Amino acid sequence: MVIAILIALWFAISIGILGIVLSTPKGRAMLKILWRSRKIRIACAAAVVAIIAIATIFVLHPEPAAPEPLDARHIFESYSRTLVSAMESSGAVAIDPRCNLERPKPELAHTLHVLVEVYHEMVNRPTTARLVRLDDTLVLSFDGYKQFKNRTIKITKGVQKRLGPRYSIRMQSKGESHELEITYRGSPWDNEQLCALPVLEASLREKVDPAMLMSIIRHISGFDFNYEGEKTGRGLLALDSGDGLAQIRTGARMLKAALDTAKSEEDAIAAFYPENSIQGLNAEWRKSPLKNGWVQDVLADIPFYRNNGLSHAQVGR
Repeated sequence: MVIAILIALWFAISIGILGIVLSTPKGRAMLKILWRSRKIRIACAAAVVAIIAIATIFVLHPEPAAPEPLDARHIFESYSRTLVSAMESSGAVAIDPRCNLERPKPELAHTLHVLVEVYHEMVNRPTTARLVRLDDTLVLSFDGYKQFKNRTIKITKGVQKRLGPRYSIRMQSKGESHELEITYRGSPWDNEQLCALPVLEASLREKVDPAMLMSIIRHISGFDFNYEGEKTGRGLLALDSGDGLAQIRTGARMLKAALDTAKSEEDAIAAFYPENSIQGLNAEWRKSPLKNGWVQDVLADIPFYRNNGLSHAQVGR
């Protein structure tokens, strides 16, 4: 696009200069003299051919279109459907035929496993929970009991304690169906909050520290799915391939490989520095103030994520 603009600008300037020259008798006389030279005629013809050739190349081989920006909310809605599907496959929940999973609210979908855990803790012989609704409201039904008695209060209090005050919780019974209804009243979660569960999931699979992976992502892209690196890298970890949450899974594998081969955690983290081509080899990262500072920033934020629930203890399960 830039080259095309320069060609058009050059062409416009050339036409302007030619027009000025032809507007005076002396200019026209000078052009007649120059045109008699065979070299001048060849040079002008070559310039025209070159312009036509460049224009033809741009027409036949246009610049690749910029990738469409990713919609983070759409990514996490898709991930939410995956979570529900995985829980159904494991037998943790059953999905009611009326349940519409087209636009599940991530802030609610991410709590589904907590609801099931509390239910199993409070009930001696739990049945399979049935997901009735998951959009801006989550409704989970526990069937097969004529009366829930004090278990209704226990489940409601247990869920409230686990989820916190931003969730509105109520439970009602209809015959043998006891429905737990939850709505989220807080501010929408940002990408950092929503990435925590996929990071934990990938870290558990690869047996790496989720807090370390979260900190690396934070200092590479700030959890921006559309982040563009210095060269071709793009996405959460500025990788050359993969988009959306796929880079989290790739990043977990890369972190596992780096930790297995590096002499220290610092060296493993340095391998993720997003401007390696500028700062030199990974082994020399301590010699670069920028790279050294970046590694120290990543290390400084790891305790923050551990204190907020992403810890080595979860990886060891």
